[in-house]
Amino acid sequence: MGYRFLKSMLAVGLILLFIQFWLGMNLNLFVSLPTMLPPNFLSYNGGDELLAHVVIGVTILVFAGLILSYGSRLRNIHFSALSAIGFIFSLVAPATGATFALRCHDEILSLAMAMSFLIVFAIFLAEHFLLNRIKGAGYTFR
Repeated sequence: MGYRFLKSMLAVGLILLFIQFWLGMNLNLFVSLPTMLPPNFLSYNGGDELLAHVVIGVTILVFAGLILSYGSRLRNIHFSALSAIGFIFSLVAPATGATFALRCHDEILSLAMAMSFLIVFAIFLAEHFLLNRIKGAGYTFR
């Protein structure tokens, strides 16, 4: 396992982020969340999309953690810093999204979730291209 494995993890993470974007836009435009979620939130219209959005969000969080832990083995401070920032914002996105959905429906929280998603997407993309430069410069895994 090396550069190719890390690059494929980043590619899968980018695909998951695109799916997350599509589901989030679908929820935002076509599903009206109730002010109080019922005990079984799958029972209302759009509950399955919300569940898929949550599951993919948790999967992205796991991928960000794996990229952080595996990428820290590189001897490159830029990649490690990007991975740490990506992990932090992948924590912020579900936290603000859950607060938005379960508590107050404040649009600022929705915006914070969307901006966190955008930052994570940009970081995964930057890491994907930075990995080519790191490999060409002769950095190795510890």
